[in-house]
Order: sequence, then C-alpha cells, then structure tokens
Amino acid sequence: MRQWTAITAVAITAMLVTGNPVQASSAAANAASVPKAAVPMGNEHAAGAELQQHIQAWADQLAKQPAFQAWKSAAKTVSPLGPGTHGWLVTFTAAGKPAGYMIVNATPEGGYQLGEYGVGSHPAFDPNTMYNALIRQGLIENYSEIAKKPLHLERLYHSPMLAAWKWKTAAGETYFLDAWTGEALPVTEEDWLAQTKLLDTAKSTTTNKTTALPGPYTLDAVRTNQAFDPYERMPWLTNAPLSRSQLAGLTEMLDKLSQIRYTAELFNSTVLYVLPAVGYHRWNDSRLFVAFDQSFPGTRYISFDHLNREGRFYR
Repeated sequence: MRQWTAITAVAITAMLVTGNPVQASSAAANAASVPKAAVPMGNEHAAGAELQQHIQAWADQLAKQPAFQAWKSAAKTVSPLGPGTHGWLVTFTAAGKPAGYMIVNATPEGGYQLGEYGVGSHPAFDPNTMYNALIRQGLIENYSEIAKKPLHLERLYHSPMLAAWKWKTAAGETYFLDAWTGEALPVTEEDWLAQTKLLDTAKSTTTNKTTALPGPYTLDAVRTNQAFDPYERMPWLTNAPLSRSQLAGLTEMLDKLSQIRYTAELFNSTVLYVLPAVGYHRWNDSRLFVAFDQSFPGTRYISFDHLNREGRFYR
C-alpha cells in the first residue's frame, strides 16, 4: 500500500503525513453545508446547457478508457467554484460512491476548456475525505460536532496546485485545507493572497494562447505506467530540473517508463507538492495532460501548460 501524501510541509527536512482515512457516513457527509459560490456567468441557464454538452462530450471520450468505465453510467453534479474563478467542479458518482471529477474553465472567448480531471474514490473537494482529515488532525472531535453546528466552508480553486477548502471556525480562526487530502496548510489568509498574486503574474507572462475546440473531442494518445513511490528517490534535492528542451520529449520519456517526479513549492517554500507522473493523455487539440498517481487510490490528470507555470519536473 502506498504510504505517501502529495503534500508536505517543509522546513529543513520534509515531514510526511501518512494514514488511511475512514469512510465517513452519509449522514455525516450531509451534516456540513458547503455554501455555493456565485455563478460566474451572466446567464446561468443559457450557459448551463452548453456547459453540460461539453462536459458530456469529455466524459464520453474518457469513459472509453478502462480506468474511467464507471463514468458511462455515473451521475454528474456541476458546482461553481469560488468567486472570480470562472470555473466549475464536476463530480461523478457511480453506485452511490465518488468516481472522479473534472475542473472546467470558461475561456475569454466565451467557450469552455477542460482544466484537469481525475478518477478514483477521493476526487477534488470530497467532503468525506475532508471531514476524516479534520478528525485525524484533531481539528474537530467527531461527526456529531459537525451535525450540531455545520462548518462554514468555501471552495477555492486558483490553479491545480493552489486549491483548498477555506474553513472559518466558530472561534474566528481560518484554515486552508488541501482540496484532495484535507490536510491543513501552514498558511494564513495573507499567505494565500500573496501566492495567488504570484501565480497571476506567472500566468500573465507565460500563458499560451489556445483556442478551445467546439468539439468533437477525442483522445489522440494515451499512456499508463506503473505507480511508484516518488520519495524512494528525491532528485529535486540533488539534480537540476528538466529544461524546456528536455520537456519537449516528456511523452517520449514516459513511453520509455522513465520515473518522472513533479514538484511545486508554494508559500515561500513552506509547502511542497511532490507528484509521481505515471502517464499522459493527449487530446485532439494537442493539449497534453500529465497523469499523476494519488496517495489515495486514483489518478489525477493535469494540463501540462498549468504544470509548467507552477513547478518543475525531475528525472
């Protein structure tokens, strides 16, 4: 069993947090209300039909892959993300259990673009995962505490590496909880705002102009490699990251079964993400999504353009 987590608070050395969450009951999952953010489109109903068409087209194509077969009959829930993000969280549920997610972004031209997606029982912003993490970290005592007083939560998604639940406690404290693990990040509101500004600056200087295809969507290339422990070796401590010219051959490296690690240091190096690359999807618009094995069973696919802005790859 994999005993690593994708997020690590670092000072001089990294401290790994391990453990397997216990599945929360459905009653507990419903006890805490997740407030809906304002819909970031002027006409919710008109945008809704077109958005659903794009989501269904992406889901139909992904469902042809073995790992995504549950999506063929899965129910979908579409929720707007935090204010100002112009994005949506799509969660897939099969047989009453989480089966994956998508993040969909609105484009400046008025279309939609797939930002990232994943398959598995612990998708982005999963309440059960978050509640179990709160109990494991001693931030709440038990589920009855949630039932008595629902938590005040907000989803924040600024980028694949900068995504969290924002939790304001009854005592007035604010926590930022990783969107995938529920682990509390060692950051303040000021830290969060400063990091979003840094990312916005990086976006403005490196964003590639891409036009979202109206469809149909197809996967032109797929690669799935065996999972590995990214901490078995730590090349980010000893080696230089892959250069831009080397990254042009990233898919070829993965085709040859190279073990590639991706790292992103945030909040003045107090948070380090380490993700093991285990394959890729290339779509017919030439967009590349790198596949990462999750600490929880599942796989996350993130747009290479986003990854290149936020972190570095190591071999």
